[in-house]
Amino acid sequence: MKEPLKLVVITGMSGAGKTVAVQSFEDLGYFCIDNMPPTLLPKFWELVRESGKVNKVALVIDLRSRAFYDEIIEMLNDLGSDNFIDAKILFLDASDAELVARYKETRRSHPLAMEAG
Repeated sequence: MKEPLKLVVITGMSGAGKTVAVQSFEDLGYFCIDNMPPTLLPKFWELVRESGKVNKVALVIDLRSRAFYDEIIEMLNDLGSDNFIDAKILFLDASDAELVARYKETRRSHPLAMEAG
């Protein structure tokens, strides 16, 4: 019997380290996708099954996909009933102070903001 596909869904607060986490999974040999629209998940699983070449996948799904939240929950529930997939969810969080500090370090200027000086 073929080994089930290992799936890790990485989610959590903005600034909690999802990018670092997915980079670590990539280093561990996982096929990684950041912010794939949930509506593409069924087609993606179909392609993975048909290829037979991918056995570890890490997906970042976060609040950027909030418009598809109900769809995400339904699709993850469907995956849980599939013996082909061993799914885990990794939720990342950090203190409010740490999240604010990280946001301040990485936030982009608004494109219409006037340049100082």
